[in-house]
Amino acid sequence: MSIFRFAHPEYLYALAVVPVIIILFIVMRMMKRRAWKKLGDAVLLGQLAASVSKGKPLVKMILFSFAYSLLVIGLANPQIGTKLEEVKREGVDVIIALDVSNSMKAQDIRPDRLERAKQAISRFIDKLENDRIGIIVFAGQAYVQLPITTDFNAAKLFLSTIDTDIIPTQGTAIGTAIDLALQSFVGEDNKHKALVIITDGENHEDDAIESAKKANEEGVIIHLPGTTDLKPS
Repeated sequence: MSIFRFAHPEYLYALAVVPVIIILFIVMRMMKRRAWKKLGDAVLLGQLAASVSKGKPLVKMILFSFAYSLLVIGLANPQIGTKLEEVKREGVDVIIALDVSNSMKAQDIRPDRLERAKQAISRFIDKLENDRIGIIVFAGQAYVQLPITTDFNAAKLFLSTIDTDIIPTQGTAIGTAIDLALQSFVGEDNKHKALVIITDGENHEDDAIESAKKANEEGVIIHLPGTTDLKPS
């Protein structure tokens, strides 16, 4: 819905001066005519002042009043547009658990699985607004690569340094990554918390299902896209 408003409506009170200007102009004109009548014959005086414009003062008064009115309206700052509504957006805490085992170097997805995953994560970060993000890397063990933060530039910087040699112990400890993510979330309210696990392997190191159940009980939503979802369409 379109609306029209003034940013400073109090300035509009200055428009009350315009009627005063008009009244003063009329009074001055009447006083001038009376003064002319006292000087002598009106016809003779009219002939002597034939070159004097009778309508010019009126035009000047109209132009001055119009310019003054525009100035006041300009100072009041008129605004027109759509109706403004304040919308409160609740951010989401997202932790991405990225598999960095040696199998992520497989090149069945160009340039390889790990790089394709990092590209997808980078695009995901670009879409974040009022959210926070953290990164966990895991193989046979799990480590926090980036604590929960709103600094998306830092997130991309840390993401770029991830490689398969960052964790010496090989494996796919998904359960450990889930447990570490639950510890890494900030605050007790898990209503707006999500864990994204990107991996290409099966879990053999721990009980990932039990860890996932625990996360679900705490209200953390788990997404497991895997590397197959990173293939080009």
